Amino acid sequence: MLYIIMVVVLQALITLTLLMSLIKNRESVLNMLLLYIGVVTLDMGYEYFIIQRFGYESVLYEIPGSLRVFKGLIFLYITTHLIHAKWRDKLKYLIVPLTFVVIHHAIAISAKMLDLSWADLAITSYKSYFVYYSYYWIVCLVLCIYLLTKYRKNITHPVAGNFRYLVCYVLLGVLMFWTVYKLGWDTLIYQKIYSLLFLFQFGWILYIYILTYQHKLQEQQNTADFSVPKETYQYKDLSKIDFDAVQNAIISFYKESHEYLDEEFTLDQLSSHLKISKADLSITFNKHLHSNFHEYTNRNRIQHFKQILLEDPSVSVTDLAFQCGFKSKSTFYKYFKKEFDCLPSQLVH
Repeated sequence: MLYIIMVVVLQALITLTLLMSLIKNRESVLNMLLLYIGVVTLDMGYEYFIIQRFGYESVLYEIPGSLRVFKGLIFLYITTHLIHAKWRDKLKYLIVPLTFVVIHHAIAISAKMLDLSWADLAITSYKSYFVYYSYYWIVCLVLCIYLLTKYRKNITHPVAGNFRYLVCYVLLGVLMFWTVYKLGWDTLIYQKIYSLLFLFQFGWILYIYILTYQHKLQEQQNTADFSVPKETYQYKDLSKIDFDAVQNAIISFYKESHEYLDEEFTLDQLSSHLKISKADLSITFNKHLHSNFHEYTNRNRIQHFKQILLEDPSVSVTDLAFQCGFKSKSTFYKYFKKEFDCLPSQLVH
């Protein structure tokens, strides 16, 4: 009995830990996909444990685990990250009701295992609102598909297409299981089929994770290319570079275009737009603009942030920072303080 309680409590603690990590892992789809893989593994393991210990007919198996709600939230978060939604940071506030679900789930199941007098009441109250679990999944998945389709032309992340198809696949599975349940058919048989389909989903998630990881490696490579070491200059005839023309092209681009406000904006994109090699751009950044691509881009983002903030002081600082291309608040404040040596609120006043 003690072992069973420890498993339930551990599942609750792990779920809460994953919920709290949502706040910290906002910067990368890679982190969220890894989080989803962890959640799926824990959820399937927990369900397998209940089946092996109590069987399919047990009331404990009829109660969905709190981890299942969290999977819908992760899908929604990944979607908003891919489309660069300005309100994506607000998803962290969903942690509050989800925490209640986790705690209630742990208490109800623990009470049942201990055969406490109020166990059935706790389970009934838990099931009373968890009956809407399928509706929650359907709404989340439909919203994800809608957003990924509506903003597909603006999405630059390479995994977006595969992720949209994955969400469609998951939605189809949920709708089929929900239909079987509503029609009163034998859900036990379909449950086993659904578990096999779930393994396919798990493999798909791993595939998207690999694509995202490769994309991240490419970003790191681009970051490494932002600054060309001075010792490499000797291999290039600098006299053939019209530094004034390159410098003017760079300055004009940041004045006239807002492409750099995309958080995925890279030196490759700048090179393609200006029709100037990355090496020439990097050398110009270092030798004539006394900076590098990364710093120069963020400085211009800060200037754009300042302009918008002065026009509308009531705007949310966090939302505006994300709109200006910053992937995290820490990076934003670092460059803001470096540029103005004060806080955004002090700048307004």
